[in-house]
Amino acid sequence: MLTTATGSLAGLADLLRKEGLQVRETPLLDFAPPRDWARVDGAILRLPEFQAVAVTSPRAARAFADRAAALRVSAPMGLDAWATGEASAAPLHGLFGDVRLPSSLATMDAGAGSILASAMLAGRVGSPVLFPCGDSRRDELPAVLKAAGILVEEILCYRSVLASDDVARQATIGADILLVASPTVAALAARVIPRDERPALVAIGPTTAAAARTAGWAPAGVANRPTVSAVATRIKTLARPR
Repeated sequence: MLTTATGSLAGLADLLRKEGLQVRETPLLDFAPPRDWARVDGAILRLPEFQAVAVTSPRAARAFADRAAALRVSAPMGLDAWATGEASAAPLHGLFGDVRLPSSLATMDAGAGSILASAMLAGRVGSPVLFPCGDSRRDELPAVLKAAGILVEEILCYRSVLASDDVARQATIGADILLVASPTVAALAARVIPRDERPALVAIGPTTAAAARTAGWAPAGVANRPTVSAVATRIKTLARPR
C-alpha cells in the first residue's frame, strides 16, 4: 500500500508491479496553496534584503519559484540558494541558476534539514535567511541556523491536507507492507491502525521514521534516500520473505 501524495515518487507503483508485487495506492496526504499569498509575495518582493534562500522540499521550491515568476521577480546578484538535494534544487535553477547542496545526505542519524543547515554554516551563510516551506515540516533547519545567530524568516508556500481516520483505516486493510512518506501520515497510521493489524511499515527517510517511532510504530525499513529506486529497494527487501 502506497500512501504517498499524488505525483510523489512517480513511477514507483509501476516499478514494483514489474517486480511481481501487488500494489494499491491511496494518497493519505494532499496539498493546497496557502489561503493567502500575501506573506510569500511580500518576501519575494524583498529578496534583496536576504543573504540566502533555503528549501528542504521540492514542493516548497516549486511553489516559491512559480510565485516569483508570476510576480516577474528575478533573484538579485549575490543571493545564494541552498537545497537539500537535486529534487529540491531543480525548481530553483530558473530563478537562481546555481543552487548549493550539502556534500552528502547519505546518513541515517540526522534529518536533511539539519544537514543542510550545517552545510550553510560551514559555507559562512549570511543573515537573514529566507525559508520557503509547508505548514507541516520539521524545524531542524531554522533551529540550527537560529542557534548559530542567523535570523530565519519562514514563509508558508503550501498547506497539507490530511485524509480522515476512516479513509486511512480502510486504505490499510489487508496490506502486508505500508509506505509512509511524511511524519503526519506516519502519526495518522499509528493512531488508526490497531497494533495487532499493522503491516510492515516502510518510511521514506529518517525524519518520517522518527515520527513513526514517536507515535509508537517502529518501521521495518527506512529508505536511505527519498528516491523511487531507494524506496523500491527497501520495499522489495521486505517483500521477498513474504
